[in-house]
Amino acid sequence: MSEGEVKLLPTMRNKRGKEERDMLYKSIEEITLNTWPAEQSILLQGWILRSAAGYTKRANSVNPLYGAGASDDEVRKKIKLAEAYYLDAGLKPVFKITPYIQPADLDKILEGFGYSVVEPSSVRVLDLNKLPVANSQYSVQIQNEWSEEWLEAFAELTELSDENRRTLKRMFSASTLKQGYALLLKEGVPTACGLGVIQHGYMGIYDIVTSTSHRRQGMGEQLLMGLLHWGKQQGASSSFLQVVLANHGACALYDKLGFEEIYQYWYRVRN
Repeated sequence: MSEGEVKLLPTMRNKRGKEERDMLYKSIEEITLNTWPAEQSILLQGWILRSAAGYTKRANSVNPLYGAGASDDEVRKKIKLAEAYYLDAGLKPVFKITPYIQPADLDKILEGFGYSVVEPSSVRVLDLNKLPVANSQYSVQIQNEWSEEWLEAFAELTELSDENRRTLKRMFSASTLKQGYALLLKEGVPTACGLGVIQHGYMGIYDIVTSTSHRRQGMGEQLLMGLLHWGKQQGASSSFLQVVLANHGACALYDKLGFEEIYQYWYRVRN
């Protein structure tokens, strides 16, 4: 060992590896905030309070990624302030709980406040350099901007209300990130759709949905493959997605395509 060289013990290397991994995963959590935008984001001593007229929990929840070092009393005051923000907006207070929350015991504190766990979910990633060749059984169209055709198909397939449709349109019309709006057509009729959004070499995949009358025909898989290849062509090297663990069909599809879980999260919702 040369002079000045530091030899890391296995425990030190493991610790450094975990720290680097946690930093990477936390950066993906940050990217998810951008690729699925809120209409308004308020900072509360390191916590990010997001709102979008109530459309989806991920855009209408507290993301407590920062703000370590506060006392228990200070944390409880922050919870009350966050609750007031959402109640004033006519929304139910919701916290997104990841392995990177600050403070680390916030989940337990919220449980004491009467918050329940909902929608345990998995964050998964895929190396886009390992993609298989896309199936061409159906026609997949991907546009860089939303269109009324895509919005109409998405609203129909997800049974989106008129209010949420307007909110979704506002959310993504204001985004400056690279977007891919995907439609799968069978005999000219949209039967599946989804969305990919790229930042810092990562493409987030959102809302892959197939018509109930066309499921189990490989359409969701082909739509997803089309989006993944599109993302790679746009310069993305990795893709990530978030899936509710209770959605066994979606989990099985993502397993089949090689997505690997990197962490789980859930929401705490006030009773």
